[in-house]
Amino acid sequence: MAYALSKDNFTKMSEFIYRKSGIYLEEEKHYDKLAKFIDSRINTLGLDNFRRYFFKLRFEDKEGDEFQELMNAITVNETYFFREVNQFEVLANHILPSLHKVKPKNEPIRILSSPCSTGEEPYSIILHILQEGTVVEERDIEVVGIDIDSTVIEKAKKSQYTSRSVHAIPKPILNRWFKKKGMGYSLVDDLIGVVDFQVVNVFDKAAMRKLGKFDVIFSRNMMIYFDDASRKEVAMTFYDLLNPGGYVLLGHAEYMSRIVSVFNAKKIDTTLVYQK
Repeated sequence: MAYALSKDNFTKMSEFIYRKSGIYLEEEKHYDKLAKFIDSRINTLGLDNFRRYFFKLRFEDKEGDEFQELMNAITVNETYFFREVNQFEVLANHILPSLHKVKPKNEPIRILSSPCSTGEEPYSIILHILQEGTVVEERDIEVVGIDIDSTVIEKAKKSQYTSRSVHAIPKPILNRWFKKKGMGYSLVDDLIGVVDFQVVNVFDKAAMRKLGKFDVIFSRNMMIYFDDASRKEVAMTFYDLLNPGGYVLLGHAEYMSRIVSVFNAKKIDTTLVYQK
């Protein structure tokens, strides 16, 4: 059975997605997945063909609901607690104490997780802050998690996780902050709601500005899906969101110095961070 999405129209769709989200889709890797999704949506919406679907997406999707469905289908959201754990340790043991010393006492330290997926990264941040214990006793710390995928944001708010998601958490921490629930785990009630989860597209500059200023931004393994121009745009958005002296932490395969030159690269223990 042929897909409604032809190879020629894949180019048209991928260009539209790129303009709206910065995500670049390669035909060889993404054609089948996108074509299956469009066939499903054409059937669900009672449309006749790809042309009608594309018209709806471009001109009739005033609230952005259909584009959100599209983003939910094509984004990858595989993660687990304490992934690349050394970055959380550097945050808790070096970055937060340093910020605590220089920031006015009445100001919170604000941390952004982008993208936050189903919440494992921002809650890993919270758990390390609690384990360190000193700074959180003396100052408010706010953690915001954003993702373009509304489905994962809803899951993050529910804070229920599989055994695979928690496999890297040391047993004492797991027993202290999680409850066994069926075949998986749920965060204890005291932690649910501690992270402010929001659906935000990092290329929506107005929405990003509304989040306010931050002292630390985690953005791990997101920019590998962008081309050079999009990476630079996001990097400068992060730069603008950071307070002076703030930090960005990227994935191990990402290097800010290859994207923009406005950050100062620093090594803390074995972890590379970027400071404004």
